[in-house]
Amino acid sequence: MLRNLALALFALVPLQAADAVKFADSGGLKMLYDSRMYPQAVEIGGQAYLVWRGAGGEPWIRSYGLRTREFSEPTMLLDAVRGQVDAERFARDQHYAPVVWADGSGRLHVAFGFHRTPGYHLAAVRPGGIREWERLPPISHSVSYPQVHQISGKRTLVYFREGGHLGFWTYRISDDDGRSWRAPESPVIDMDAPPHASPLAAHAGSYQTTRVGDDGRSLHVAFIWKMENPVRSERYDGVLHDYTRRHNLYYVRVDLETGAVFNARGSRVPRPVNYSVAQARCLVLDTAGGSAAVGPSIALGPAGEPSLLLAVSGETPYASTFNFLRWRGDRWSRAELGRTGHPFNSGKLDILPDGSLRAQLVSGEGEALAPGEMNRYGWGDSVQEWRADADGKSWRLSRGLAPPSGSRYQSVKAVYGSDGRPVEGLLVYYAWSGDGPGRAYLLDERD
Repeated sequence: MLRNLALALFALVPLQAADAVKFADSGGLKMLYDSRMYPQAVEIGGQAYLVWRGAGGEPWIRSYGLRTREFSEPTMLLDAVRGQVDAERFARDQHYAPVVWADGSGRLHVAFGFHRTPGYHLAAVRPGGIREWERLPPISHSVSYPQVHQISGKRTLVYFREGGHLGFWTYRISDDDGRSWRAPESPVIDMDAPPHASPLAAHAGSYQTTRVGDDGRSLHVAFIWKMENPVRSERYDGVLHDYTRRHNLYYVRVDLETGAVFNARGSRVPRPVNYSVAQARCLVLDTAGGSAAVGPSIALGPAGEPSLLLAVSGETPYASTFNFLRWRGDRWSRAELGRTGHPFNSGKLDILPDGSLRAQLVSGEGEALAPGEMNRYGWGDSVQEWRADADGKSWRLSRGLAPPSGSRYQSVKAVYGSDGRPVEGLLVYYAWSGDGPGRAYLLDERD
């Protein structure tokens, strides 16, 4: 009965261009996951496929016709693995949210149930279909925060954390459309690898985001340092909450053909990168004790030079400002733009064809704190677009992307094409009122 009620909430909805339209209702915490896990929307053959986490933690999918601007009815993906899942774990662990991608042949894949687990990996039985699925082998035995990319040679790469908070970050590559996965010889980043040189904690973890270069042969990785120990913060005069004990910003580039790792200067660094190497040779921004809770959005210039967008806390551990960082010449430059209420709030950074810059982000003044499950990781009270000229020094508020409705917003994310690049004119985010439930939206501004 509950399933039939949920399906009734998703009647086919026609859409006018440039409108943000709800594509999912009754969503739970991390209905669309933050910047550490993606894609959650992908375009294949004229259809956009959107996935989300439902009220009970269950993974859902539906499609959207780019020509007709109509949604299909949704499919609840646990039906494909019914009887093999821990429903209580799905309900309580927001990390179990789904991701979706297309392989080198254009076949649709979905995966979910990841938090130090092998999860579930499915592929569509028929091109364009979302009703029937084939179970494929696990990507790895222990996966958290999967980030899926298409790379050269029509291969699929999944970047993820193996193990718990102190685990390392690595990847798997499939040459056969997800039927088998090949591991590299060593992790890319292990902030907890000895020596344990952090001055503030005996051990260190990290959170990371990635972007593949246009040639599909390089992996750009930006990451923040997580203090595992509850050490007192001198800046904020107290012990910070676990998810605000995260600081600084680092960057490396991986040559996927050789496995070599380089910093922004092009100097090779040891693999895996540990805290000592990251601090000495890969540092982008010292946040001076300010919280940087999740990894940044990454955009690449014509020569592959990285630009980063990250919220960092200021006067309190929560009220934050977005920082724009760009590698220019031989150093990182920095500029500030929109305010936001929590360092968990994320944005999407783009370099446009004319070289100008665009940031689409969760915005708001003050602190985004309130009791209740949906509010545990902050929010903003609006979704905004900011613009800057090619130099990136001066940013201006361009427009709002969501109506002023009193809602709380999170997780502004791209819709990715089958080539792995963001689709221009499409954007997703989710919102809720009070303590929920969540509502996910698609913004379609294509001509």
